[in-house]
Amino acid sequence: MTEIEAVSPRAPESTRMQLLEAFFAATVNDAWPDMDEDYEWAGRTRPFVDIALQRPDIPLVLPSLKKSIDTFVIYVAVEKREDVVPTAELIKAFAGPSHLVDASMERPIRLDPRTEVERILLESMNPPAVFRLSAGPVPKRRARLTDAMCLMQQVLERRPIRSWHVMKPTGRLLAEFDAALAAGGEASSAVILDQLRDIGGLDASNLAYLTIKRLNRLGKDAELKALPRLADVIKQQPPTPVREALLESLYFSAVEGHLAAGGLEAAIQGLRDTGTHLDELLAGPLRLRSTSALTIAVLTGVIRDDHNLLKHANDVLQDLARFEELPEVVRTELLSRLGDDSPDTVITSAPQPVISSWSELVAAMSDNSSAARNALMEANWQDWPSPAQDDDLIAGLLDGLRDEAAEQAWSAVGAFLEATGYDDPAGRSAEAFLLNALTHSRFKPSDLLVIQALLGVALRSAPNADNYGRLLREIGSESDRWVAPERASAVLDIVDSLVLSACPDEVARQQLGYRLLTPLSRHSERLDLTDIAFARVLDGELGLGLPWQTELGDEHAESEAWRSANVNVLLYSLDEKVLARVTEQLHSIAPNVRVTSSSDHVGGPRLRQWVQNADLIVLITRCAKHAATGFISAHTSSEKIAYVDGSGSASLLHTTLTELRRRYG
Repeated sequence: MTEIEAVSPRAPESTRMQLLEAFFAATVNDAWPDMDEDYEWAGRTRPFVDIALQRPDIPLVLPSLKKSIDTFVIYVAVEKREDVVPTAELIKAFAGPSHLVDASMERPIRLDPRTEVERILLESMNPPAVFRLSAGPVPKRRARLTDAMCLMQQVLERRPIRSWHVMKPTGRLLAEFDAALAAGGEASSAVILDQLRDIGGLDASNLAYLTIKRLNRLGKDAELKALPRLADVIKQQPPTPVREALLESLYFSAVEGHLAAGGLEAAIQGLRDTGTHLDELLAGPLRLRSTSALTIAVLTGVIRDDHNLLKHANDVLQDLARFEELPEVVRTELLSRLGDDSPDTVITSAPQPVISSWSELVAAMSDNSSAARNALMEANWQDWPSPAQDDDLIAGLLDGLRDEAAEQAWSAVGAFLEATGYDDPAGRSAEAFLLNALTHSRFKPSDLLVIQALLGVALRSAPNADNYGRLLREIGSESDRWVAPERASAVLDIVDSLVLSACPDEVARQQLGYRLLTPLSRHSERLDLTDIAFARVLDGELGLGLPWQTELGDEHAESEAWRSANVNVLLYSLDEKVLARVTEQLHSIAPNVRVTSSSDHVGGPRLRQWVQNADLIVLITRCAKHAATGFISAHTSSEKIAYVDGSGSASLLHTTLTELRRRYG
């Protein structure tokens, strides 16, 4: 969320009337010019004005119409920072995918003073957050959005005046942030980060750490480098993952392009020009660093003629069997530098960690150990054996945790998803984390992304029929608490995980599919057409025969928009099954779109060419520490990239079709 820092007190009625008079001035707004009672459409806008004057404690909702350029927008202004997240949830519930052109409208925007109505909001209110909602150019859809927001205001108006803010502990929000980020929750992690800012439980440095981690995950190096007081953050000795993120950003922005072209000297000069604070960033064990960061370490050793640093980096690379991951010109230079007769310098070995495995981590959580928290903060798990090696032991320990320890264990779920990835599933441990989520009612939108990711891990471990049936019954047991139209993409991702995985119990799979899809079918008129298209596919594959009703006019218009799109699209994910699934669907829904998919773990000439040829790039960022998201972002403009909030087929298809409609429809 982009924030407007000043928070003004609630406006008295006279001040609010002045705002309304300015907002609806005939020269500015055609929705209700000068609030003239004789205007033929006055009745459509009057309810919003009446509620604005009578209930200043609820969000201000104001429609704006400009006939000369055919634009219609509804603004939702929030006057108290603690009400921002609840308001976003209300917008999603009342408008959401049913009426909004783009899911990003469920998040606040920065007001543009060059737009007259937005300048008026800034000067009259300067609210901490404003949402800008649009239903597109179709009059019927605009009318539905207006009706939905009017209904939202009427519901809020009937609610007693009270504080609706529930403070959530900072520790739980931090766990949810890490989990959402690991599960590919681009938008969800942003919402949680906003909550952490709002509750004031973290200082500026820790908020900066989280922001850096998130921007690095998305490959947004330009935004990361532009963060205020970045030098101060580096000097405060941030945790290893933060220093790692900053080194990766430096690599892609300053040296990667030169090294790809074989230009070692140009890369060295780029690092000399921009590589400040390298001592602070390279502090700590190199074993936990990415190939990008290790490349920076080698180049730093070359610049300084530091034999000690070069030998240390080489030893780590050889020990981890990662030497060949270095760019060729860097490998050649490193070997030539180590081939001289420079004396070796004794390297002080890092102290042995208190915790050195996943089973030790979970055991430490039962004692509320600070060592467990430190191991997660420093990402020490990157140097541990895979959770799959001790899956049964870890699962048993997780199942035995009491409530407080189980709450702390959830702080490890993000790291667990990173460690298991797509290739090394720890199925029983994933099921134990799933049970943790269900037992503790973790059913927020961001939680559902994590549940889907954990389910994928559990299913990839090929459970037998008994374990498979039990797992699916556990998920279905609480589904009436979290299945809803506004969460359709996450629900469809979960169902798709069932379809894409081996099935030892067809009855259990069909029963859970029916339980999850039936509520969506009953309210299919509230679903986005992108979700309905995929829901029908899943319904057919499971043999359920549920009805999926849409208005034929809307469906025809959407289908024509997708069919007319004639562009190059690149899909990126490390899950090859999801890529194949969505590519197949796009060939059917948007036959003129030329789809390329990639699951490359590192950048190279082929991926660079695909990126540069693409008109639209849609990224799933789950397990991005092992992905090429930074490489992709470095070789295209940010305007071409769309990020998926989730990691499943439905989320990827929904984002792709939504972007095609928004950009080319």
